[in-house]
Amino acid sequence: MVDLAQPEAVVAAWRPLTSVELARVTYYLGSASRKIRRRWRDVDARIAANTLAAEDVSDVVVQMVLSAVDVVPIRGAKSFSEGVGPMSRSATLTGASTDPLVIEDWMVEVFEGSSTTKPVASFPTSGNYESQFIWPEGRS
Repeated sequence: MVDLAQPEAVVAAWRPLTSVELARVTYYLGSASRKIRRRWRDVDARIAANTLAAEDVSDVVVQMVLSAVDVVPIRGAKSFSEGVGPMSRSATLTGASTDPLVIEDWMVEVFEGSSTTKPVASFPTSGNYESQFIWPEGRS
């Protein structure tokens, strides 16, 4: 099965790849595509029916791949710093997950069309309450 994004998309989003990086990117493109297809089994049919944009799916796959290949030297760290002087290294760990292909909330929204976050307030639709207010404009 064809991957949902191509190495050229990763190059466009990141930088030119070495031959070693290209092999890793190709593997992770396949892995991310399989992960998406396992979670959203109808993704290919929706792309074919133009109810899901192939470019949006490619964006999701590229970001998943970049999180796997553009990593800091310590696996599981979200930030890393290294000093030169009397040797200093530090890392901030992300948590217990070691899955390099994380599906984030915005990615779920691409496939499901709704955010997992809920609004904290609701507002009336525009135009329904104008008669309740005194508008100095428009009065003769």
